[in-house]
Amino acid sequence: MATTARRLLRPVRRLWRRSLFRVLHRLARTLAMRPHATRAVGRFFGTLNYALRPGDRRRDLANLRRGLPTRPQTELPAIARESLCDASVGALEFLQLVDGAIDAGQFLGPVAAHGREHLDQALAGGRGVLAVGLHLGHFAKVPLWLAQAGYPATIVIREARQVPPGFYIAALERLGIEAIRIEHDQAAAPRVLDALRRGRVVMIYLDQGVKNDGGIEIEFLGKRVPMPAGPFVLARRARAPILPIFLHPAEHDVVIHPALPAPAAALREDDPTLQTLYRLAEAEIRAHPAYWQWRYRRWGRD
Repeated sequence: MATTARRLLRPVRRLWRRSLFRVLHRLARTLAMRPHATRAVGRFFGTLNYALRPGDRRRDLANLRRGLPTRPQTELPAIARESLCDASVGALEFLQLVDGAIDAGQFLGPVAAHGREHLDQALAGGRGVLAVGLHLGHFAKVPLWLAQAGYPATIVIREARQVPPGFYIAALERLGIEAIRIEHDQAAAPRVLDALRRGRVVMIYLDQGVKNDGGIEIEFLGKRVPMPAGPFVLARRARAPILPIFLHPAEHDVVIHPALPAPAAALREDDPTLQTLYRLAEAEIRAHPAYWQWRYRRWGRD
């Protein structure tokens, strides 16, 4: 019965999300010349989201207890609320960016890059680079920094259903970022391989949802969750290095770690590259928990 009810309500939810997107889009345009107002309105929506959805709030706190076992329990509500506020502000600012109301420099802020030599060395191999990151802060900031710094940046994304098809793709390409959209009717793998063979920096996200590539279950932040397997298989096929790149949002830093080799055989949970990546990812999230999306739909499920 519950499954039937969810199926019947699905069109209503989609209509609501599309309507909300249109409202936020218009609001972002209105606020574009007022950055302080943008932040204030974004924080208001994030706080409202936290207050008005008690079921989601309880799940957020349960995930925080699981993922941050050493943090005092009294700190967790503030982290959960701040995560939603940061996501709301980021959504408004990104809409302003794709509309051209603010430029890339305003969106990025004063970014400092650490470990750039690792990226240059990886690219010197001539096989492209598979750059892996997290939804830590806004997803577009690392590939946008890459493009602004003169690197051939490609991003693999799945557009939300409430967004008009191609809306983000076209905007990213105007900003100098080649975009590969994950689609039901067109395989992304050949396009990713082509980008790597052209010597590009292909950005994927370790915490991206898994739908069609099967994924591999791994222990991550206290839960066993499926993580994408496809990108690592493609790196092996292209013989491309894997490069962890993370954003430290509060410090406006892009941190680039030394390259890792692609897995040499069929992907397994105990693969050294996979374990290194996810332990790095855990450390990044635990160091900056208020900037990660604890309410991310796939992560939020038990």
